[in-house]
Amino acid sequence: MEMDKYKNFSESDFLDDHYFLQWLTYRSAEDEEIWMDFLKSYPSKVQIVRAAESIFNLLRVREREMNLPEQFELWNRIRIESVTSEKNVWVKLVKYAAVLICVFCSGALSFYLYQDKPIPVYNRVIGSVTFEDSTKKYSNLKALLILSDGSKIPLERQLSKISYNYSGNQLVVNQDTIKQEAGFNSGFLNRVSIPYGKKSIIELSDGTKVWLNAGSQIAFPTVFSGAFRKVELKGEAFFEVAKNAERPFLVETCDQVVHVVGTKFNVSAYPEDKFVQTVLQEGKVSLEIRDKKLLKKDHFIEMDPDQMIELDKESKEIFRSVVDASKYIMWRDDILEFNKIDLGKALKQIERFYDIQITLADPKIALYKLSGKLDLKENPEDVLNVIKLTVPIAWRKTNKNFKLTEK
Repeated sequence: MEMDKYKNFSESDFLDDHYFLQWLTYRSAEDEEIWMDFLKSYPSKVQIVRAAESIFNLLRVREREMNLPEQFELWNRIRIESVTSEKNVWVKLVKYAAVLICVFCSGALSFYLYQDKPIPVYNRVIGSVTFEDSTKKYSNLKALLILSDGSKIPLERQLSKISYNYSGNQLVVNQDTIKQEAGFNSGFLNRVSIPYGKKSIIELSDGTKVWLNAGSQIAFPTVFSGAFRKVELKGEAFFEVAKNAERPFLVETCDQVVHVVGTKFNVSAYPEDKFVQTVLQEGKVSLEIRDKKLLKKDHFIEMDPDQMIELDKESKEIFRSVVDASKYIMWRDDILEFNKIDLGKALKQIERFYDIQITLADPKIALYKLSGKLDLKENPEDVLNVIKLTVPIAWRKTNKNFKLTEK
């Protein structure tokens, strides 16, 4: 394939090219290698390709018609992507709108947008998988493993265990073994959805282990293909990545991508939290921070063990600190350890663990500092009683709602 012709392409040119759209849609290993070589040869095209890819993913739909909530979500995402504080805001909006018009008129893109095929694993913009809203305290969401063919497996246990073998043709859920055809839908995504009050341990086909915290979801392929091993995360997870220097492992959230080869780290990226928090326990990782403004430049941050990076999702401000990483992964063993943390942040973690709702009679209560270790194996009443020993609060319970007041 002659790739030099793409060296002068704009976003709209890429979106009108069949081979580029074929790459975004199917992500074959051969195409992946060709496009990665092209971007290495022409690094000035990286931002343009990513911009075109972002537009493609914003407009990609599973069905021929979007329902009303999907239309609202699409418009909201376009609106958020378009907002900028720069003086030439209207010029950029008009330019973006012009690209969208070009996109809708493009015969090449319309062919790929309306195919009834599963969305491939290597989409660059998270959202290629429809994550359910697991942040609602009293929702009817269930713990589920949704396979790449669309079938659903309930996860009944408090701590579910999921394991794929190397070839992806055998799946073990708790103690049940599920046989699949070798390579069946291997390039497409499975999803594990864990609501508040539960957790899961997942062993991926490459040997990587993932501990998925309450109120979290992760999407991953049955078998990894292409140049990268990529998963998409919403919520919190601890990763113990199997080493493979030839194929880096990527953890993608809405605001950042963690690049690793083989290491242990924790990522907390709950949609309702102000910060995305990454803590490295072992090895090295590189964080790719993404600006939601479509054509902004991404930047990379290297991390060493026992470092924490907190990313403010709105301002993109970055805070680096030295920590004891082991304290940030104790949630795997139902333990939380704090050192002068705001009580409000600690209560959020307790809510997720027990699937309860905690309200404060006065917002100032959230600013009390909490230190010490909490064993969450007990019931929430016992945990709140322990907190009462160090913070001047009282509580009362109505069903699953706990209301905290000052003493």
